[in-house]
Amino acid sequence: PRLCQEFYKRFARDERAPVPSLEAQTTQRTHPKTETMESPQKRTKGECEKIESLDGFCIIRVLSEDTLTKRVSVLGRFEGREGEAVVTAQRRHIARETLPRMLSKETKTTLHFHNDIYTKYDADVPNDLSQVSIDLIYPATQKHIDKATDQKFVMVSETAELYKTVTLPYINNLPQASIQWVYNILEKKAELERLIFEDSDPDIGFMMHPDLKWDQQDLESLYCLVICNRRDVKSIRDLNDSHLPLLLNIRDKGMEMIQTKYGVQAHYLRVFVHYQPSYYHFHVHFVHTAYVGGNGIAVGKAYLLDDIIDNIQNISSDYYAKKTLQCHMGEAHPLLSLLRKTVDNRD
Repeated sequence: PRLCQEFYKRFARDERAPVPSLEAQTTQRTHPKTETMESPQKRTKGECEKIESLDGFCIIRVLSEDTLTKRVSVLGRFEGREGEAVVTAQRRHIARETLPRMLSKETKTTLHFHNDIYTKYDADVPNDLSQVSIDLIYPATQKHIDKATDQKFVMVSETAELYKTVTLPYINNLPQASIQWVYNILEKKAELERLIFEDSDPDIGFMMHPDLKWDQQDLESLYCLVICNRRDVKSIRDLNDSHLPLLLNIRDKGMEMIQTKYGVQAHYLRVFVHYQPSYYHFHVHFVHTAYVGGNGIAVGKAYLLDDIIDNIQNISSDYYAKKTLQCHMGEAHPLLSLLRKTVDNRD
């Protein structure tokens, strides 16, 4: 369909590079993958249909696009299949070892303009040097669609009372299936090949994986995710001094492992927790200080792990149970409407 063709032309246009073959990563969330298969089969309840390629994918609309990160998300459908899908495509980092081929006669150039010593070209590079990373969520829920859609962000003050009366009931009413992918990882049913490090201790242990936002090539874009083994900690609101061994273990072993495996020293790492998080199972983000990541590292969204530890150690054990937290939230977040409605009714 013309709309699909226009999308691929539009996405590839930036460097005039041809669009390569696509390898889809099927997910049940906003970033992890599942295995692929040749054709859809009959599914049991809660099981995700597995997709081999993007053949037959037709775009409904573009949800968001970022010219800085060369990233675009679209909503679409697969012909002959039920449900909608969210596809996020992003241009891969240019690896240094590919430069000799890229900057050679293999790259065909078209003059864009010339002025004195300055010249600009449009370039068609070899197909294998112009790869695109594809993340696929199928079938996508309304929550996935909302998250991928451009929206305005607001700051919200969540008091301890609002957390108890609005946020906590909201969290408790979320279906367990929404974080089944987390349990699949912890139980080693999925993404085992992506595992960077594991501490199997049931109380202070965790698993570390590369986040799908990172291509595992450009170290200045390093982004790793730690998921704790414990299932009773939903967010920073649950943390107290009994969790300090867990937090210290995650910080210290996480930094040590990243330095050992990737050579990135601790002072180049920004280690933080999201609130409100995308999913309510405690997890920690390890990100290079040079990473450009939009809303995920914004004030009011990212709470530094060192600050969390310090506040619990030196101010109050139940600091995060009592504190009014400033939250950076998208206007499409379903919790935002509940918080606003409660505050409006009180006023």
